[in-house]
Amino acid sequence: TRWLWFARTDDTRAWSGLDLQFSATERAFFFASTTMILGNGQRALFWEDRWLNGCSISELAPQLHALIPKNRRKSR
Repeated sequence: TRWLWFARTDDTRAWSGLDLQFSATERAFFFASTTMILGNGQRALFWEDRWLNGCSISELAPQLHALIPKNRRKSR
């Protein structure tokens, strides 16, 4: 989960542009142990982050999320 944290908090690192793959278990552990504070929204992922009462839009509306192109899901 360390790499998930680095990918989210430091976009100046060499690996920040890579599409790193994480298992469902790693992602679940990361999301269960972190919270998202939106601030100005520069780092928040609209579709993926848990910014809506502790849930992500992808969790609340999975059918809607499935309609969004993958490259748009990761946009900030």
